[in-house]
Amino acid sequence: MQCRSCGAETTLVLSLGDLPLANSLLTSPQWHSERYPLDLMFCPSCKLGQLADVVQPVLMFNDYPYYSSVSGPTVESAHRLASQMVFNSDERNVELAVEIGSNDGYLLSRYKELGVSVLGIDPASGPANAAALKGIPTVQDFFTLRLARTLPKADVIHAHNVLAHVPDLNDFVAGIAEMLKPDGVCVVEVPYLGDMVEKCLFDTLYHEHSYYFSIYAVVHLFYRYGMPLKRLERIPAHGGSLRLFFGKDFIHKTVMEVPDERFDFSAMHSRVKSTRVDFQGFLAWARHHQRSVWGYGAAAKATIMLNYCGIDQTQIAAIADTTPAKIGKYIPGTGIQIQTSQDWLDAAPDYTCIFAWNYEDAIRARYPEYKGQFFTPYALPEIGVSA
Repeated sequence: MQCRSCGAETTLVLSLGDLPLANSLLTSPQWHSERYPLDLMFCPSCKLGQLADVVQPVLMFNDYPYYSSVSGPTVESAHRLASQMVFNSDERNVELAVEIGSNDGYLLSRYKELGVSVLGIDPASGPANAAALKGIPTVQDFFTLRLARTLPKADVIHAHNVLAHVPDLNDFVAGIAEMLKPDGVCVVEVPYLGDMVEKCLFDTLYHEHSYYFSIYAVVHLFYRYGMPLKRLERIPAHGGSLRLFFGKDFIHKTVMEVPDERFDFSAMHSRVKSTRVDFQGFLAWARHHQRSVWGYGAAAKATIMLNYCGIDQTQIAAIADTTPAKIGKYIPGTGIQIQTSQDWLDAAPDYTCIFAWNYEDAIRARYPEYKGQFFTPYALPEIGVSA
């Protein structure tokens, strides 16, 4: 297939088979889940990872169960960034801040506290309505160039973990260029393809993420629309992410030098298979020895990991979560119910798999009363010692 960014030919580097949509939680364990191919392609020309098949966004985002404000680390990081953008003397005076994929207003609420006018753009009715209740005006629609032409010009545009979701990258970035003031700044955050490959974080590969960005890919995409890179940061979010600052500085319109990026997809492919074998092996041992196992964090990663590994409610009793909209629902394809953290503490399982492993430290610290053993799919308990 042709690259949806630059048009060059791509190659298949990883296939996870046909899996359910990661955030399409079910109200019944028996409900049928539609499955879609999950094949990762790579463009050698612009170094962009991308799915071979793109699911219609309306099937994934109109009824979106994720609320950013539930995650303390996410909110803290966003508020620090907003404060930096307002008070940093290197940036212009911020009169209007916009976030594309604004969710429940977790970021824009900080700008509002600082006296900055804000505008959110998000198609998901639940989070968008929650933002409106906080006084964050939100356009409930998908961001496109056509929509951008109807909106006011912004001093700062944020696009955090949304660039990977859009079906048409070029139209989306053209819309940012249209909406950004000449001396404005666009802040983009994306999970880094290099970290995903090196750490074998294959459960971050799901249908909502149409794209997987190298530094080269995102820098040259924005440069194509007149927005050279001003600054680049590596941040730990989602197992390793990029935070990039773009502007329209035509006086110094140069592309910052990026590292020579190489990706060992063959090694990742081998580790994906071994992760499945090892996880299945541990759960078989736990069941044989009558050790109870729960999960913690009904993140999209849980759907991918569980379905790829062929794990169901006979192996993991339930998954605890703190998001009210998820409680009582089921992980698609597994029959595993999502329950409250108190339900989990009351059950006191011997083992708990942290599927939201990007918040592992915070989860461990939050529950000192839990006497069982935490683990992640990538760091399983030592069976010999535990037995």
